[in-house]
Formats: sequence, C-alpha cells, structure tokens
Amino acid sequence: MTNQSNLWNTAAVLVASLTFATHGQDGVDSDNSWWGEITADSAAVRCGANESYYPISFLTTGDTVRVVGKRQDWYEIVTEGGSFDGAIGYINYPEKNSSVFMVEGDSGTSTGELEIIAKNVESDEMYRSWRPVYRLGDGDVVQVINTERKKPGTLHKEAYIVHTVSLPQEATAWINVSQIAKTTDPTIEEVVVEPVVETVNVSSEKEVLELVDGVSDENTEELQTLTLVELEDAWAVISNEPVMGAEIAPLHDLYGQLLEENIGDIVIERISAGRMKQLEVWKQLKSQRERIATLRAKLGTESGAVSEYIEVMSTYGDYALVGRLALSNTFNGKIRPFMYRIQNDSGRTIGYVPTNPAWDLSTMVGQVVGINGNVDWDASWRVNVVEATGFDLLAPTTANVPSDIQ
Repeated sequence: MTNQSNLWNTAAVLVASLTFATHGQDGVDSDNSWWGEITADSAAVRCGANESYYPISFLTTGDTVRVVGKRQDWYEIVTEGGSFDGAIGYINYPEKNSSVFMVEGDSGTSTGELEIIAKNVESDEMYRSWRPVYRLGDGDVVQVINTERKKPGTLHKEAYIVHTVSLPQEATAWINVSQIAKTTDPTIEEVVVEPVVETVNVSSEKEVLELVDGVSDENTEELQTLTLVELEDAWAVISNEPVMGAEIAPLHDLYGQLLEENIGDIVIERISAGRMKQLEVWKQLKSQRERIATLRAKLGTESGAVSEYIEVMSTYGDYALVGRLALSNTFNGKIRPFMYRIQNDSGRTIGYVPTNPAWDLSTMVGQVVGINGNVDWDASWRVNVVEATGFDLLAPTTANVPSDIQ
C-alpha cells in the first residue's frame, strides 16, 4: 500500500509539472495579435485589467503597442517595442536562497521559476509594487540594472535580495480600450527589437477569454466590491489550510488590489501590507516544498520504479489535468468569479475549472477527476484555467491534512 501511495505521489507531481510545461508560456500567438496606436496623452498602462491596478508606464499619442487579447473594457498588451524602453520590474527572493538567480555582469539567469514584479511608476516604495507580469523559467536570461540587499525588517522579516531588471518583451500589461486604435501603418509590424529575454520557456500569458463561458454575465456583474472584511474572512479560512493547498497567490493579489484602491486609509494600508508580507513568506515555504516534492518524484523514477511510473502516466496522460476537485476560497462568486480548483496529491492547486451548466460538478467535490480540454494561463487572475470538454471520475479521496500556516 505504501509503494502504491508513493507511486501516486510521484505521478501526481510529475503530471502537474508536465501539464504546466505543455500548456505553458511558449510566447504570445502573433497570429491573433495586432498593433495599436495610442490616441491619448498620458495613457496609463496598468498591471491588471482594472483602474485599481497601478500603472507600470505612461504612453503618449502616437506610441505603438502590440495587442494580444481583451477583457471587457481592457486590451491585453505585451511590453514589446520602443514604447516600453526603460520599463523595469523587480525580482526578489530571500538572501539564503540566492542560488535561484545567478548574476554575471548585467545579465541574470534564473535557475527555476521566478516572477518579475512590475514597478509601480507612481511610487518608489517597493511594497507598492506587488503585481507579477512575467514568469521566468529555468535558464531564462534578463538584463539586470541594479542589485541591492534589503536588511531584515525592511522588505520582509528576513534579508532579501532585490534585482531591478528590464521587463521582457512578453511581459503582460493592460490599457483601456478608449485609449488605443488599430494602426493603419502597414510597416509598423516589421519593426525589429532586440529581445531582452534570450530563452522563453515559461507559462503562457495568453488571455483566457473563454473564462466567462462557464460563468454567466449575471454572476460576473454581481461580484461584491472588494472589502477588508471580505478578505479577512478569506484569510481566516486559508490560514487554516495546509500550505501546499492554500490559495496564497490569489489572496496576495487581492490584498494588493485592496491596497491600491484605498490609498490613504491607514487601517487598510497597515493590515493589507502586513498580510502581503506574511503571504510572501508562505509563498517561499510553498515553493520550497514544491521543489522537494519534485526532487522526490525524480528520485522515485530514477530508483527503479520507471516501469510502474510509465504505466500510471499512460493511464492519466490524455487528461489536461488530474487531481482532486475542491471549492475555492478566492474564486467563490463573491470577490472573484466562481470556479472549482484542482489539487494534486500534495494539495497544491494546479488549475481552476469554470462552472458549466451541462455538468453538476458540485456532487464531485472531494473526488479525484481527470479533465479533458485545454489549460491556459489567465494573465489577469494569474492562474491556470481549464477550458474543459469533459471529465472522468478516477477515484475518491477523503484524506485530511493539518494546517502548516500558523
């Protein structure tokens, strides 16, 4: 029984890893993109599809951008071309984990998954820059402008290394549709810009426009205004979950959004900033445990269980995602659209499934399912979303895991 459990742990971790890589950020599909021209002076380019997200750049009339998607009144763009010369972001990590990013001269190479946080151009306070707009993978290279060490207690409880870097050309940003028009210049798309990132092998920032297919317009319109009370309720639930299963990144984003919407409110600023720092610590803990789980899985396949592993992978390899169907504490239909989440055997959330009137997924909560369809990275919510075409019940699960968050 122990060997079977270990085999499932191995397969579950690697299925998640392979699925993420397969449906990852292979670059924006240029066939569906177009070049637009800015039609307003001081047009704010924001890190999210809402006025509450902070600006990462200001463009002026005549500047050009490449549009790759749309969400309601916002165009999704990438930071490609001369309009974004000088656009910067931050890479930060605990000083004790310095091996995750290697710097040589003005080049930095990622040795794992690292997020680039866009700089808030309206503030030099680093805690006001919190929104990741790009994800680096193992071997990706970026231009490093500056490196500094943040003493314990300044940015986080422990010492942190912060690199200021140039934003890659495929970083995602948003601009209001009223401030851009499709360019009529046929030569604009022939402009060649030297890439900052030499290797692109990370998850896709392609917008999942089909997200609303499973959530009715009525439900979307009824989402509540983001409040501190609502987030603290979510905090109370998530902080009692095992760290591998906790929706840390979505909750971190929500506190950041609340902070930006209530600048000057001392209570909200103090609580939100504090929660975001705590969530950063938990994100590091979660990342470490995910690495350990991956290493264990690798060791398992290299120690003689290869034939058994192949058998398990052949059984579940045709599914986009395999895992336990669970309710979400952030995508609950109140502060965000309602979606179910899929957790692997370690409890980590590996994707979200919008509701579908053709299936009653509520009766499947707690069961292990295999989902057919496509997995895409939703740039606005920063999660993997499954455009499901079908699913199968694989096995029930009733395991209870104690909380790691104290």
